[in-house]
Amino acid sequence: MRSVCRGPWPTGDDGNRLSFDPYGKAKIPLIGRIGEYCSYCEREGDLHVEHVVPKKHNKQLETEWSYSLLGCVNCNSRKLYKNTSRNGYLWPDVDDTFNAFTYRSGGRVSVAEELEPDERSRANELFDLVGLGAPVTDTDRRRHKRRQAWDKAKEIRDSANVEDKWRWVIDVAVATGFFSVWMTVFRDDEDMCRRLKQAFPGTR
Repeated sequence: MRSVCRGPWPTGDDGNRLSFDPYGKAKIPLIGRIGEYCSYCEREGDLHVEHVVPKKHNKQLETEWSYSLLGCVNCNSRKLYKNTSRNGYLWPDVDDTFNAFTYRSGGRVSVAEELEPDERSRANELFDLVGLGAPVTDTDRRRHKRRQAWDKAKEIRDSANVEDKWRWVIDVAVATGFFSVWMTVFRDDEDMCRRLKQAFPGTR
């Protein structure tokens, strides 16, 4: 799971904070800061403003920039109103979520084994909260999409005769999303990992 940095509260030309009332107005600034990817599963496109702490539990955080991320329909519907605070979970905007999860062929993702007990517990809670391990269904195709990204990343990595391979990798990675899949497949290529981090805006 990509660790993201949404940055400080956006301001207008007059230097004043932008108003996110109604809350959906935060979507364009969020996309500008962290790209058009789900903050949890990393899928590209079809996103909504997602409240780290659901507005049902704390109405005053509804338009708070520091509690807003982007979520796909599947991660949003899985998370729903289940968490009442930030406590007990890892969060991609404040924690090292990239090293907290392991990505494998077939679209499988799991909590990393080597985490300290507290961090592992919080990673498991987030994993369950947004359903990262959910099987493919008619309405939840996240795992299927991860598998496609994995297969494409491996195909490109193993292709020895591609001119300007790094440009192809970046173009396809940005178009498909799933940053962590691409970083995992190319983890032994330091230059490519650096390029991938630069290509996905807002990556911490």
